[in-house]
Amino acid sequence: MRFAITKLPIVVKLLLPLLSTLLGVWTIGTFGFMKSYLQQEQQRETEDFTVLVSQDLQQKQELLQLQARWVADKNGLSQAITSENQTSLVQTLLPIQAALQLDLIKVVATDGTVLADLRQAEITQAKLLDTKISREASMGIEQSNVVFSLEQAPALLVGSISVKSDEKILGGVIVGTAITDNYLKKIRGNAKFEIVALRGSQVIASTLPGTRKAKWQLPQPQSSPTLVKVGTQEYFAKTTLLNANQDAEAQIALLTSVTSLKETEQRLWVSIGGFCLLASGIAFLVGIWISRWLRRRIQALTIATQALASGDLTTRIPVESSDEVGILAQGFNYMAEQLTSRDKKIYQQMQEIEATLQKLKQTQAQLIQSEKMSSLGQMVAGIAHEINNPNSFIRGNLTHARGYNQDILNLLSLYRENYPNPCETILENIETIELDFIVEDLSKIFSSMETGCDRITDIVLSLRNFSRLDEADFKCVDIYEGIESTLMIIKNRLKQQPKRDEIEIVKSYDNLPSIECYPGELNQVFLNILNNAIDIFDDGVGSEAVIRKPQIHIYTQFLSPEQIAICIKDNGRGMGEEVASKVFDPFFTTKPVGKGTGLGLSTCYQIIVEQHYGKISCYSQVGKGTEFRIEIPVKQAKIQAI
Repeated sequence: MRFAITKLPIVVKLLLPLLSTLLGVWTIGTFGFMKSYLQQEQQRETEDFTVLVSQDLQQKQELLQLQARWVADKNGLSQAITSENQTSLVQTLLPIQAALQLDLIKVVATDGTVLADLRQAEITQAKLLDTKISREASMGIEQSNVVFSLEQAPALLVGSISVKSDEKILGGVIVGTAITDNYLKKIRGNAKFEIVALRGSQVIASTLPGTRKAKWQLPQPQSSPTLVKVGTQEYFAKTTLLNANQDAEAQIALLTSVTSLKETEQRLWVSIGGFCLLASGIAFLVGIWISRWLRRRIQALTIATQALASGDLTTRIPVESSDEVGILAQGFNYMAEQLTSRDKKIYQQMQEIEATLQKLKQTQAQLIQSEKMSSLGQMVAGIAHEINNPNSFIRGNLTHARGYNQDILNLLSLYRENYPNPCETILENIETIELDFIVEDLSKIFSSMETGCDRITDIVLSLRNFSRLDEADFKCVDIYEGIESTLMIIKNRLKQQPKRDEIEIVKSYDNLPSIECYPGELNQVFLNILNNAIDIFDDGVGSEAVIRKPQIHIYTQFLSPEQIAICIKDNGRGMGEEVASKVFDPFFTTKPVGKGTGLGLSTCYQIIVEQHYGKISCYSQVGKGTEFRIEIPVKQAKIQAI
């Protein structure tokens, strides 16, 4: 089959799917539309039948009410009720029952006593559930309703009315008609639908015999006609209340058979199928003829295309006409020329891109390293400044202290020469304090202190050399040690400047556990963010005005046993939303040329997100400062293993 399809002409291959699709869509659409239309028509007929039956039943209930009134107004009925003469009542009511063809006439006194209960054979032994309507009839309440029975006896449509004298209510009269199969058939007449009377889901009368034994789903009252299956037959069913004003259990279902609908659908399928076959045959023949006409013209194009596909970009097709095939040949030639040109350009661009990419990687690595060294240099400068100041005081004062000590020793020696025999008390004190040992040891103490100052100088030099190392160990550390170390490094930058006050550091620390991280890398993040905040205060200085109360707020949060947050917020000038959204982009900077590379915060982003699997966010508003929020996991080992 597949081989046969491949041998078909191209026009047939083009037209066959298109024609099949169009015919298929048309067939399905037409059949679907007609089927939907026929179903809607049958549903509408079912709706109309339901309305007619409901109106017929309503009229019969109104007729029962009129018949009950006529019985109540019958001469002698009031006197018989007053005297409770049941014989007289029966003699009066029997002719009326026969004349009106009533299945039930019942008379009750005001105290609920049944004075007469005349029934036809179908309900003679039935236990009617008429307590409520009997009580209401004896109370003078006029109504129509449906009365059910405990046995399999039919339900009744009933009407009740009170019997009154000039002074009071004497009792009530109830008349009714049994809802039987024949009763429903009379209502249906010659119409092509079935009527089923139900009490809840129990069938009490039906024109369709199979409804009592078969299991079928009853539609909800007042819903649209629904397709149901009774036995082996399908019907459109519409349910309505038998008495809309009273008992909701009493329902009437209208069933319309779909047999005729299915027969119509089958005939429709046959008609549509025949038309599709005819149209397909005609289209197939036309396609064969067109394909033979085009085959000769596109054969050259096919050969040229195959040559081009094999890599021969010099292939060209002679243009012999200006119709569609000629235009296609022109397009083919243009495409071949463009492919030749593009092939050369792509090769050149690939070479350029590879060179540019390599250069970009080298430049980026250099910039990142430069930014790291810049941060470390600032850190070392701060530490060196803080250490060198007290070390200079000590080293400078040691020289004077050594000179003062020598002067005192010389004076003591002079005293000994001029007063070789001091008093006994002085001699005892000299012996107690071991003066000779002190004189000898003082020189050693001063030498040791000078050695310590020299050692401090060596440590400062070592810190400066450390800025050229790239050491980052994975450790479990106290995050506060890193923050405090960073603050110590930048302490000198926090001091008061000519155009701004000293920057106040406000700390709000939560109780955080030790976290697994790269301490050196994390300290670099803190240093970059804090330096940026200080730069904001320094760069925001006006020509004359002094910035009052600059402040950096550092606070931490224990988010969960697996996550913590470190936030650094300043009260500087802030920045707009557009600028804040770009601060983590490589090479983006708001600083003047020469003061920043644009990689500081980009490096921070890489350290937090890529190395620590955390999050870093920037929140800023012009005039209200900037906040950086860092969230990192407490444990890194499991995350990195994944």
